[in-house]
Amino acid sequence: MKHMGRDVLNHPQAMKIELLGSPDCPNTAIIREHLRTALKSIGADLTFQDINQDALPQSDLRRGWPTPTVLVNGRDLFDMAPPNSPAMACRIYPAGVPSAERIAARLRYDSTKRP
Repeated sequence: MKHMGRDVLNHPQAMKIELLGSPDCPNTAIIREHLRTALKSIGADLTFQDINQDALPQSDLRRGWPTPTVLVNGRDLFDMAPPNSPAMACRIYPAGVPSAERIAARLRYDSTKRP
């Protein structure tokens, strides 16, 4: 697995976080709150862009990520492969919507393998 190193957390401008979701998906609101809580717990000056996939152009590949998805520097926080087409779908997390603690742990994961 590839994750952000600690220096990325120390330089929040190097970390682009996007929440891809749909207002019709109840899990989008849940993961949004968990992401906010996770970012506060980390203590770094991190923010995220909240993107409504329904409003993206039909050709935008970000529509192909299942909703909801958290991207960090264009990669799925939970290592899902990128989509090949912009076809929208619901995301099923096998263990349920990730908790704030799990999201924070993924953001903090100490590895320098991810550029």
